[in-house]
Amino acid sequence: MKTPRPDPLEAFTLAPIGVVDSPYQTFVDGCDYQSESRIVLRPELEAGLVGIEYFSHLWVIYRQHRSAEWLRARGWGDAPPLVLPAEDDRAGQGVFSSRAPCRPAALGSCIVSLLRREKNVIVVRGLDAFHRTPVVDVKPYVPHFDAFPDAAVPLHWAKVMERPDDAARASREMHWDTSNVDFALGLRVGVAALRRLGVARGVPLRAELAGSTFFAHGFEMATGCSPLRATLVHTPRSASEVPWTVRLFHGEQVLDYRLARVAWPDAASILAAVENALWSETAVGADFAGTP
Repeated sequence: MKTPRPDPLEAFTLAPIGVVDSPYQTFVDGCDYQSESRIVLRPELEAGLVGIEYFSHLWVIYRQHRSAEWLRARGWGDAPPLVLPAEDDRAGQGVFSSRAPCRPAALGSCIVSLLRREKNVIVVRGLDAFHRTPVVDVKPYVPHFDAFPDAAVPLHWAKVMERPDDAARASREMHWDTSNVDFALGLRVGVAALRRLGVARGVPLRAELAGSTFFAHGFEMATGCSPLRATLVHTPRSASEVPWTVRLFHGEQVLDYRLARVAWPDAASILAAVENALWSETAVGADFAGTP
């Protein structure tokens, strides 16, 4: 007699591998993605961390154990909505097409910077989980497998708002996909180029870029130039292969950017830096909207 196969949709139990020790304790606190957190694994799992310190970033999968509290704070009741309500800035989107922290399975994920390992404890930066959050898995972030600079997203995700804090806002919104210094550099260049040309994202542009994959990803998000549309030619370069450059074409206008440096301590430093500290610019053509 054949053993009946288990129902794949049957509820199952996950045993946490550890717990978060974080300064992020209430919804009012907010998360700045710069604070340090500790992930304390069960002592018997310490051997599973051997070699993890050779990676710069990690995926952290955790249980959203306070999602019901988040829902009640927003006046949404106890059940996670499948379509986000009108009062949310993502109104009308299905929960699976958003990053809203009210998942039906109550699982969250975050990419973090790994600072160090101390036996069964890993110290990270950028974790958006509350203090005492149960952690169900930790794994290395590998750009070759996990980064897709050609990925298409709806315009409501990639749109750069016409506000002074454009780069910071867009960087925060993209943090769940990648928290990366190179991404912030590409985003800053893209935002500056659009402002210099006096155009918005989606206007026909063509670009040639030399730099890392994340650098290309940030520039793509800001400008809409993409290998998918044959409007972005990307020449990969590592941090030791300098300079990183961007050439952007808009009609007869040409903008050239040459990065002053590619080594920065964190994305926040890039978002706060003046443009002259980030790059040099050369403009060719008439009718530019602004000054460098």
